[in-house]
Amino acid sequence: MVRVLSYGVSVLALLSFPGAARAAIQTEGQEAAIGASDRAEVENNEIFVTASAVTATKTETPLIETPQAISVVPSELFLERGARNVQETLRYSAGVTAEAYGLDSRGDTSSVRGLSPVEYLDGMRRLFNYSVLPRVAVETLDRVEILRGPASVLYGQGANGGIVNMVSKRPQHGVPSGEVAVQYGSFDRLQGQVDLTGSLDAAGTLAGRLVAVVRDAETQTDFVKDDRVVLAPSLSWRPGPDTSIVLIGTYQRDRGASTQQFLPIVATILAEEGWRLDTSTFLGDPEQDRLRATQYVGTLLAEHRFSDAATLRTSLRYLDGESFFQEIYPDTYANPLDPFIDADDRVVNRFIYGSRADIRTFTSDTNLELRFATGPFEHLLLAGIDYSDYRQRSQSGSGVTTPIDIYDPVSTGVTPVPLVDDPNQRNSQLGFYVQDQIRYADRVSLVVGARRDRARSKTEGLDAQIDEATTFRAGLIGELGGGLAPYVSYSEAFLPVAGLDFGGVAFEPQRGRQYEAGLKWQPRRTVLVTLSAYDIEETNRPINDPENPVNVIQTGRVKSRGFEIEGSYILPGDLTLTAAYSYNEATVEESSYPEEIGEQLNDTPRHLASAWVAKTFALTAETSLRLGGGVRHVGPTRSIGVFGAPTVRTPGYTLADALVELDYRERWRLSVSATNLFDKDYYAPCRSFGDCFTGNGRSVIATLGYRF
Repeated sequence: MVRVLSYGVSVLALLSFPGAARAAIQTEGQEAAIGASDRAEVENNEIFVTASAVTATKTETPLIETPQAISVVPSELFLERGARNVQETLRYSAGVTAEAYGLDSRGDTSSVRGLSPVEYLDGMRRLFNYSVLPRVAVETLDRVEILRGPASVLYGQGANGGIVNMVSKRPQHGVPSGEVAVQYGSFDRLQGQVDLTGSLDAAGTLAGRLVAVVRDAETQTDFVKDDRVVLAPSLSWRPGPDTSIVLIGTYQRDRGASTQQFLPIVATILAEEGWRLDTSTFLGDPEQDRLRATQYVGTLLAEHRFSDAATLRTSLRYLDGESFFQEIYPDTYANPLDPFIDADDRVVNRFIYGSRADIRTFTSDTNLELRFATGPFEHLLLAGIDYSDYRQRSQSGSGVTTPIDIYDPVSTGVTPVPLVDDPNQRNSQLGFYVQDQIRYADRVSLVVGARRDRARSKTEGLDAQIDEATTFRAGLIGELGGGLAPYVSYSEAFLPVAGLDFGGVAFEPQRGRQYEAGLKWQPRRTVLVTLSAYDIEETNRPINDPENPVNVIQTGRVKSRGFEIEGSYILPGDLTLTAAYSYNEATVEESSYPEEIGEQLNDTPRHLASAWVAKTFALTAETSLRLGGGVRHVGPTRSIGVFGAPTVRTPGYTLADALVELDYRERWRLSVSATNLFDKDYYAPCRSFGDCFTGNGRSVIATLGYRF
């Protein structure tokens, strides 16, 4: 009998996750599916499945041969840790501030190495500007890959922080299987979910999958809902052994409001005893605060292998989304240290902001992979072309509305903000790229690549803005023996920024470069440790305008330097252990504001650390118990005041997570996951603008599922 012994999935997050076997194997007449980025090896009648992170090279390259830091977090692991959204899946990854702005339902905002990453789905960019779209449901994802540092050679539209690439679940060919589950948890979270997959015909050439989620929930913030409906059907057609076509459809409807209330610093972090607001405080209006977002998405993923030496891949996606967002928030900006308008220091003025957006995006990526040899050198050559077209029609409006007593927040007299037409936006980008991975003596790998981009930004009423750039990358990694593989790499970034500032001026593209060096250690298949050091330079960074925090401007130059260590060790008996530590100095080198030059970048912690351990115990022949626990630390941050605003220091915080799961006959599953187990109040971060971003309080979710 053949059994799966280990499943390697991450550079520093997970090496082996029993039961994760997306893997699969053909044994005893049963077929399971090996993921596109996984490689299976047989040793002593045991199958080792070692993952490759396709985000790094767009090819099936083992992580130990990839000269750049990358983490892969499979769904089994991030759900075990209690992740409810994409940014929470990153909590235990090195170099990542997963929830850069705390409890924020407007989007998945994280920072990588102190800089903002770009969000990708199935290798294609998903978001292009700051408009609100439904956040990707974690229940539809197979894994999340985090590529740290610039990656424009392969993606064009890659920020200096890196890429967060979400990989969708796909149909599995074979005997139909699936899971039906219900959840109940904190803040009256009630959710039902289904994940069904399997072959649809006797020949096994056609397979289907259906992921569905229905949720009715409150949130930590009073009066704010978190309701969702997701339907994600998909089909996989394999007409022959060399051809695969996958179609993925997604309908998603989210209903809620903004969980962030921008609570005044003088009533939170700077408040005297007894005057600190509760983290559930709502300072908006229950009838007027709204976040309604709907999207329809269609994705095509096709691959054809002409021979062992040539493979063609094509990815296409069309997204049709619409959203309405309106929020009432306190005026902490006019006078951050004294925003009150009454003698008792209770009442503050409020602003209202609203927007309505209609978004259409088309993205595509086609590449040809060639394998050949020149003497002792084995080449894996990739040449491709990608294209994106983003269009937005929108309306927006802002103004002043009625004040509120923040200690007795009863909202009255608020009317919707009038919306006026914004200039229509259209942004397109065409890129050509080539990459060669050269392997020598099955020990040394050299990766070199180049790309040419042409980006066009057109704002209604203005001339089109054309930006062109050539970017490069190079990396070298060698295996010294004993599982040691040192590496060095260089990469560049070019990221067109869609939209206008309040002056009607189009944003300039962000640019940057990175030097990275590191050491990967894999003494056995179930162990992987990576140590990396980096130096990144970024220009044209978007920031909030201190004179108008709703506006976005672009500052000068930022340097980010630091190091990371991340590892995992999997022992027999299903023990999973992961740990990570990061140190980051992100320094402002040039800026319009002299106060921040030479200082640590606002809201950026220097220290991040995490550890997670989980183990399964056999209770009876049919029942097992899995226990897990983790701790994560985010260091203190600072927000430097300009134009007389105060400099604000936000304390760091350390949080604990836990898991208890019972499994009966590998069919029934009852799990309870808890995040921020001890319900610590914290902020992430507080800013010199005068507001604080509240952190996520304790969340406990029980899940009852049945697998078949």
